Amino acid sequence: MKKFYILILLTFVYSCGYTSLYKEIKKDLKVDIISVKGDLELNSYIKNNLKMISNKDSTNVHKISFITEYNKIVLAKDTAGNATDYNLDMSVEFIILSNSDEKIVFKENFKIKKNDDNFEQSNYEKDIKRNFSKIVQEKLILHLIGISDS
Repeated sequence: MKKFYILILLTFVYSCGYTSLYKEIKKDLKVDIISVKGDLELNSYIKNNLKMISNKDSTNVHKISFITEYNKIVLAKDTAGNATDYNLDMSVEFIILSNSDEKIVFKENFKIKKNDDNFEQSNYEKDIKRNFSKIVQEKLILHLIGISDS
């Protein structure tokens, strides 16, 4: 009897037909990047993310430029004066040139503790930047879909 319930449960879970809400609309966007300023590493991640989702054959073209800003601020120091806690502030200002000059700003901050291994610390900060760029890309896509619908 337990096997029967498990079989029914698995059937419903695997055949639920879940798809992303804006998966089809996302395929019909083309993002042309006009200019980029700011933090080179963050710019690179955002440009690559936008190029990956951009459909070259789409007629729904959005021209954008963006400016990134990245700051690493010391929050706390130990008794020797060495930094122990940091706040990573990141912001991106997108200027959408397709319809009218519209500006959108996305900001994030993240608090981290200093790692004794500088290589690990650097990799961790890169992962945070990469994740931030993905979040920003998704928010921008949602905004561009909203512009396309209206």
